[in-house]
Amino acid sequence: MNKEPIIKKVDKSNEFVGMRIEDGEINLYVPQVFRKEQNYKRDLLLFLKSISLIGNPDKEKLNKGSDDTKDFWPINSYLWMIQDYLENGFYYNREKIYTNSFSGKIEWKRTLKQMPIYSDGNIIYDKLVTSKMMASNDLIAQIYKLCLKQSVDKIGWIYNCNFKIEVQQIVSTSEMISVVRKELNNTFDDMKRMRFNHMLKILKTTEGNKMISNKYTYGIKNYYYVFETMVDKLFDGIKESEKKKYNPNGYWQLNNQNPRLASSLRPDTILKRNGATYILDAKMYQYGVTKDVRDLPETQSIQKQITYGDHVFNTLDKSNNPKVRNAFILPYNKKLENFVNDLNTLKYNDGNLAYFGQAYTDWRDAEDPKDYEKVYAFGIDFNYLLENYNRPDYAIIDTLCKRIEELIKPE
Repeated sequence: MNKEPIIKKVDKSNEFVGMRIEDGEINLYVPQVFRKEQNYKRDLLLFLKSISLIGNPDKEKLNKGSDDTKDFWPINSYLWMIQDYLENGFYYNREKIYTNSFSGKIEWKRTLKQMPIYSDGNIIYDKLVTSKMMASNDLIAQIYKLCLKQSVDKIGWIYNCNFKIEVQQIVSTSEMISVVRKELNNTFDDMKRMRFNHMLKILKTTEGNKMISNKYTYGIKNYYYVFETMVDKLFDGIKESEKKKYNPNGYWQLNNQNPRLASSLRPDTILKRNGATYILDAKMYQYGVTKDVRDLPETQSIQKQITYGDHVFNTLDKSNNPKVRNAFILPYNKKLENFVNDLNTLKYNDGNLAYFGQAYTDWRDAEDPKDYEKVYAFGIDFNYLLENYNRPDYAIIDTLCKRIEELIKPE
């Protein structure tokens, strides 16, 4: 029986987020800004899928159990296996068996090749060739059940029904991978090939040699890597290869030695729009839940944005009227009462984008201020971001850019 998941909100960006399952109890650790709505299971699934956005697992070690492997769960394969079972029942590898009997489907082409009996001018075929589909290769059927059970144990809670799958593992995972690969290479049936490919994905990402366990863990620390990537996708950031020139670099010149790179700063998102460069910094801070000014980006983050602006303004943008703008993008929950009832939080695009205010410093040249010396803080509704990050949202982008331009040059 699949239990209902327990949602536990995490209030720090560098704490574990993800899922822990033990003895059937499912605990989902989500960012504090996550909102539980009517279709919350779908949103939880989107959240789990978003974990793979860290891209290179070496960037952030995945917590996946005692072995601490670095594989992402093939969630789409889990879903496919469960859906296949719901629609078609258990899968058995079947082959057509031909016999001389009166039961089964008559195979006339084969029957007519038999020697008939002639009687009183009649042709009689007394040995009918019939066929039946019989289950073969019980090991494949068992591997299918093991993959299905693992899928159900991990994400069966998505579905509003109970599953009970009785199966035991009798061979190692590596042996099962070999068997499924052989079956895959020996069939031209598209449906079978799809099924075997999903099974292989599950087998290859299984921890160790045990397919079934009473304990699973999947997640990461530092979810802000994921948030940065979702923001970059939603706001149509330029490609990573193009972004490198926007990295300000520091150098060391040691005595009698060649200059050495100290390090590079890396902006999260560079948005090019209407002749302007918008430098967006995604911050997984808690202001979008607490509405506490102490949960806004601190001075060092403000200075870093200004440094990005200096770099672009002074070295990259050689036009007569360079336009460089700065903004923080924070996650927020648009349905929290302290935002819904706050007239000072300006909301756009059905509240999915909000404007909080601006940050500035007291040590810049007040007589010749640059546009990018003010950093504008916007909120993006976290649930909306989870649902829509896979493609640029040009309506949101247009609103963000328009609002910044209005703030820079008020009418």
